[in-house]
Amino acid sequence: MRHKIPHIVKFYDEIAKIYHEGPPRCCHTCAFYDVKGVCTAFFMEPPEEFAATADACDEYEGEIPF
Repeated sequence: MRHKIPHIVKFYDEIAKIYHEGPPRCCHTCAFYDVKGVCTAFFMEPPEEFAATADACDEYEGEIPF
């Protein structure tokens, strides 16, 4: 009989899944969202709830990783 999966293995699997999926697609990870909280694609500050909502914007541009 196989033993119960240890917590550290479950934790590793969760982290690996997150790593492969990439960051959430919201304003805070978008290349257009500047340090002042302004969207440079639309030249305005998005509402707080919208900025925290994943997949809310069709103009999302992931940051280049290099």
